Amino acid sequence: MNDEIKYEDKRCQRFNQSIDVDGEIQIAGFSSLPSRILFEMDIEAYKEAFNEFIDQEYEELKEVVYKDYPSCIAFNLRLSEKGQDASDPVRKLLHLKDIWESIVFVINAIVWAEVRFKNINLKTTRVLVSTGSGGNPVYENFSQKRLLTDAIKTKIQNVKSIINHSITNNLNLKCEQIEIDLLDELMELQDIRNDISHHQIPSNEQAIEELKLVTPLFKEMLVKTNFLEDCKILRFESFSAKCKCESFNGHSLNKEFDDFDFGTSQTYVIGLGQEQLFLKWDNEIYSLSPFLHYEKDTLGFESFMCFYKGKKDSKFWYEPVKIRKERVFDHLQTRFDSEKDAIINLIAP
Repeated sequence: MNDEIKYEDKRCQRFNQSIDVDGEIQIAGFSSLPSRILFEMDIEAYKEAFNEFIDQEYEELKEVVYKDYPSCIAFNLRLSEKGQDASDPVRKLLHLKDIWESIVFVINAIVWAEVRFKNINLKTTRVLVSTGSGGNPVYENFSQKRLLTDAIKTKIQNVKSIINHSITNNLNLKCEQIEIDLLDELMELQDIRNDISHHQIPSNEQAIEELKLVTPLFKEMLVKTNFLEDCKILRFESFSAKCKCESFNGHSLNKEFDDFDFGTSQTYVIGLGQEQLFLKWDNEIYSLSPFLHYEKDTLGFESFMCFYKGKKDSKFWYEPVKIRKERVFDHLQTRFDSEKDAIINLIAP
């Protein structure tokens, strides 16, 4: 833990609250919170207790991720913890990278899906892309290039801009539940990842050093993704009295189906057909295509979530979470373009 830790650090607030549940301690007319007393009287004991709290919090969160998070995230976390090479520092580092990039892919799909479904006009919205000479911020308008980017950091910048736009204009979009701090930490992790890529596959020694940087930040980042527990990614299969849908949540890739009553959204879900993934986030429902898709295994027992990686040769390319070999879905290219154009109409200046 950083020796320069400050009591007011955001990362300490959950820990402070956990030991301040009974309020201030009164001693001879003096009163203070237990966390403040511990911090000021024995900083080393404070750090040790904080680290134990973070470790316990992370262990509990992992079980939630395995069970309820979108499968591309849950599957990769399971590999990082219990996969065949989980104890290998190089593989561990690469698995963690896969997890935070999967989080970016999911968040990107969720935010653009809401923008399209709710017809949010972003034509005048500016995206902070860098800091120029003299420390001046550099902005860009949204564009098709930014929308279809394969760059993780550009996706994060886009999402951050949309959330800030919603907050500033009191739009109350669902995506406001995504913390800006989470996006900043994903950006920081990606900066570390870019450093890793400079030496291709790192040596064991390099991976161990990188893990010292990544692991604390990764744990803090993952805590801020707790909204994903409520984000159910589904595919419509059939309708009788209710909608039978395939679920893409949890670490297992085996096909699982549940019945849902979507109320007034039932017609919308049925209209999506059997070849689109959609999001059910509490009472909000909207299509995640073309940024998330799926693929079945040849035996029909498993389904793999696929995330959009980029557009090449006029085609949308996807990477299945398990197979990790990019592919296209030729019969859906026209639909993908139509879904993309619906967003372009909302962002083109």
